[in-house]
Amino acid sequence: MHIRSLKSNCRDSNNSPDNCSQVKIIGVEIEESASDLEDLPFTGDIALMMGNEGQGMNHKQMAMCDSFIKISQYGVGTASLNVNVAASIVMHRFHHWARGDAVA
Repeated sequence: MHIRSLKSNCRDSNNSPDNCSQVKIIGVEIEESASDLEDLPFTGDIALMMGNEGQGMNHKQMAMCDSFIKISQYGVGTASLNVNVAASIVMHRFHHWARGDAVA
């Protein structure tokens, strides 16, 4: 699904707002306003936007996001993860949140 269709799904369809899925776009980015993944910052249907491993997300990508989450890392040697590893960690946490599992 394209970002434009996620953002305009309700406006452009014949669905009433009650029948329309509101998908929030969450950027996974080391960003000042980002919520910590450990706090389970999910509230419903989401689409994840991952940044480039070298430079993160560009301004256009960040402008499309409704909010941001970050993965806590310990130590000072690394400020990023491989994009596949980061996506896997976030999707794992979302999976357990969506099932209602206690996630430690």
